[in-house]
Amino acid sequence: MSLPFEADDVAALQEAREEALLEAQQARMARRSRTLKQVRRERVLEAPCRLGDGLTLISGLQRACKLVPLDVQKKPAEYDELPLDEERDVSERLEFEGSCFSKTRYIHPRFLRRCGDGSSYSVTCRLPVCTMGNSAVGDTLPVHAICHKFCDRLPVYRQLKFFSDYGLVGVDEPMLARWMQAVADVLTPLYRMFRELIQASEQLQVYEAPTGDIRDKRPIGHMQAIRCAETGRVHYCWLEELSVVAPERGEVLSVPPVVRDLFVAAPGEGALSALFYTFIGECERCGVEFGEWLLATLQALPGYRGDLRALLPQADVGQPSA
Repeated sequence: MSLPFEADDVAALQEAREEALLEAQQARMARRSRTLKQVRRERVLEAPCRLGDGLTLISGLQRACKLVPLDVQKKPAEYDELPLDEERDVSERLEFEGSCFSKTRYIHPRFLRRCGDGSSYSVTCRLPVCTMGNSAVGDTLPVHAICHKFCDRLPVYRQLKFFSDYGLVGVDEPMLARWMQAVADVLTPLYRMFRELIQASEQLQVYEAPTGDIRDKRPIGHMQAIRCAETGRVHYCWLEELSVVAPERGEVLSVPPVVRDLFVAAPGEGALSALFYTFIGECERCGVEFGEWLLATLQALPGYRGDLRALLPQADVGQPSA
């Protein structure tokens, strides 16, 4: 019995059938209502905006900023602008403004000035100071993550979902941990000074309680709170072992000095949590928004030569009471 088609004809018919099925599937997908996430995925495939640190900005504000030195602005005729080098003279930085991400493309060209003796030198502008150094992440992004975690009690996986839904792809849990640790390293001198300032008080109160892991409620350490009875300031410190010892001119409390649901997300984040809880409590005592204070402090600390006590949250005494 002979077949009506040759083997080559059968293969061609099967290929045509698969192509028809694929076209029909694509037509069905095109007729479906596309969600916002599907639109963002398509934009990634079409024209992604690449940033450093493996981050990709899908949707958000994009702006350009040209940095010109002040000397060049005053005497532009004495300087010649050199050709722009994309790898060296162009940088990108990611910020979080309001409810959306924004990418700023900084252009800092080099300008050449020729002196009368035949010599010449070039000048350029540096990028704005950032806690993350040369990273593409600005200060507002780690501040936003810290406020979500320690003020709003938002778990890390919810933050990652928030970032992806708002157009930022590539953020993972280790990256968030590096951001928070970098901010904590910058605030450490202020944190130590604040403890010394409280310990110098005449009336101290100490409270320690076992603190558990938020995932399985297992005790992994102790959170110590030292409170100044005169001013109400509280300093938190992470301890691996229980050691409630009243300092000189102090007393041991049986109840926490501040009603706060303390938790630690991982065994290695006790000291990090104690640092941020200290400044969150001080901002609440002074009536200051923690996120605004943290951002202003991070911008003021690099190169700061004054008294660190001036950077602590200050109560607005000039505002009349209700």
